[in-house]
Amino acid sequence: MNLADLTRFWGKTRSQQQAIVFGDTSQTWAEVDAITDALARGLAARGVRKGDRVAVMMLNRPELAHVILATLKLGAISVPLNFRLTAKELAPMVVDSAPRVVIVEDDFASLLEVAAEQAEFETHAIGGTAHQPYERLIDPGTAPVVAIDADDPGFICYTSGTTGVQKGALITHRNAMTPGISQSITFGFSSRDRVLCSAPLVYTGSILSIFMQLVVVPGATMVLLREYDPEIALDTFEREQITATTTVPVIWERMTMLPDFGTRKLARFTFAGTGGAPVSLDLLDFYRSHGIPLTQCYGLTEASGMVSTLAYEDAVSRPGFAGLPLVGTHIRIGDPGVDTPAGEVGEILVRGEHVLREYWNKPEATEATLGEGWLRTGDLGLQDEVGFLKIVDRSKDMLISGGLNVYPAEIEKALHGIAGLVDLAVIGVKDDRWGEVPMVVFHSERP
Repeated sequence: MNLADLTRFWGKTRSQQQAIVFGDTSQTWAEVDAITDALARGLAARGVRKGDRVAVMMLNRPELAHVILATLKLGAISVPLNFRLTAKELAPMVVDSAPRVVIVEDDFASLLEVAAEQAEFETHAIGGTAHQPYERLIDPGTAPVVAIDADDPGFICYTSGTTGVQKGALITHRNAMTPGISQSITFGFSSRDRVLCSAPLVYTGSILSIFMQLVVVPGATMVLLREYDPEIALDTFEREQITATTTVPVIWERMTMLPDFGTRKLARFTFAGTGGAPVSLDLLDFYRSHGIPLTQCYGLTEASGMVSTLAYEDAVSRPGFAGLPLVGTHIRIGDPGVDTPAGEVGEILVRGEHVLREYWNKPEATEATLGEGWLRTGDLGLQDEVGFLKIVDRSKDMLISGGLNVYPAEIEKALHGIAGLVDLAVIGVKDDRWGEVPMVVFHSERP
């Protein structure tokens, strides 16, 4: 089984069920299956073959989901690119992944200019006239038949490091599906669920943890928001009768400020996830009182986005913990082969079928991270006598602001170009809204 198989399966067995809802428009699973077949044919005509890379950079829209699924149908590798990065930051990712085709919204096409000076690729754009139009990639008909194994790569998701050097986590079809299967067992996801995706689909937490795992695996309906707005999100909760979503605590907090929250007629949630930053008991209690018990999640890109979950009841009895591992996920503390007593702090190691296959083009980094059969997360934690995980600290030089990983080394590198700066350091400080924010301490030649 692979993600392409699932797309075709839902196209046949859930043919009239909504697959994607976007504003006032929607597409059934049969329509999505046909559209992605046509797009796969068009990409194949442009020379995309199994193992080739197709990069994509857009705000949320149905075409973004189509490109991802069409790429997977060809046995090719989807490379989501973050439009919030600069052209200089994106260039190493494009050069490293060497995509045959890059598909963008025209507003973001200029972000590829630096990469285009260093690598060869075709650019197809939605809107504008400077690049080949996206519409020319649509070739109605059945997609080429490609033999795809569950352990074939499906995604390269870039994650930065303490030195600011991007690493591409190679995620296979099996990797991407496994947390979805585990969560379906735990929470009871089904094709009846309606899943809201408000964060950019090019983020790992959206493309894997929402689109692949909560939508494609159970054959559910994905409701896409172009961009996040708390009032629009709450309206969508009610209008579309959303039953599942996951987002960072600051987003959940912004919705609590809406004065009419308590008057809305919302559906019963199968799953309301949050993670990436500490979650206050007040926030948990607010949503619990409105019939939405938040589940805290801990994960990282290298584990396809998910490692453990903490239910509301456990959050009350074990404040500060990150929960129990997903079904099929194994966690240990400290070095492999060494039994660390309950309550003792060490590096969190993870093993399971959702752990990345390797870092793309980085064998040394792969060996350092996976060499002993366990994923070294870089996070420090402990497990209690029952097995509940608690995150104590991060061994990596990183802070999390609004659910996004922020690396001080990257900020320091950018600021060092300012004339008159003698030295500087970036540190994380607590913030009531964002969890953490970077603060710059500097020494300048200027008085």
